[in-house]
Amino acid sequence: MMASFPTKGTSQEWLRSQDRHAWARFQPESWKSVRVSHSLIDAAGKVTSEVVTLTTTELVEASRNQFTLSVEYSVKIGEQQVNQSKERMKREINSKGTGFSEIVENTTIKVGDYEMPVEVFTVQYSTKRGKRLSKVFISKETMPSVLRRETTFTNKKGEVEYKTTSNVVEYGLTKEILGKQMQVSRVVTLHEQNGTKIRTDELFCSDVPGGIIAQETTQTDADDVLTSKTIVSLLDYGIGSSATIRGKEDDKSNDQ
Repeated sequence: MMASFPTKGTSQEWLRSQDRHAWARFQPESWKSVRVSHSLIDAAGKVTSEVVTLTTTELVEASRNQFTLSVEYSVKIGEQQVNQSKERMKREINSKGTGFSEIVENTTIKVGDYEMPVEVFTVQYSTKRGKRLSKVFISKETMPSVLRRETTFTNKKGEVEYKTTSNVVEYGLTKEILGKQMQVSRVVTLHEQNGTKIRTDELFCSDVPGGIIAQETTQTDADDVLTSKTIVSLLDYGIGSSATIRGKEDDKSNDQ
């Protein structure tokens, strides 16, 4: 879910410029609507609860160093709508590269049948709790531009608290998106912390604001038992001021 919704914070340090950003590269008033279904699952594999969130995100403004999004949420539990909210959030694009190393190496990585030239950087971020170190493989020729990311957080005692790996595993796939054939990439991310594993499998399309058009996230416990699942599906999108935000109050979207 974190990959689908913009989260609060100051910067996204592995995004190097506006034209490589999944939101900021678009014209203001571009938007996307998604449906998010989050289910809790018991030890027998049965769904014990489901929360559905309908979200419309619109790009308000964007510049070389930052962008602003307007996000409307509608939350339902079962058939009952329990919450509606709207917020505006401003995020920075860390084009100056705070925490970024100089290029560690120039190499290539293979994604399916493609050999991708990449620049490899390290990104270090320290807090009172410890240090987060990421190794980031960036392509100048593709979207998404980050083809691989390996992150480790180590606490003050030198203990690894979590690891995250993210890889573009397929590139240049052709998929039908809302009736149109478009090129997409498949990205798989695995986060491991305290025995818990969170696996995210998503499709990314550079021609859709925000990039992500489909996503499935599963969480398993220390015994490798599935405990929750989140599914994100694209409902609609538009690019620029000529596009009307359709379907925001369309009850039919709830049945998808």
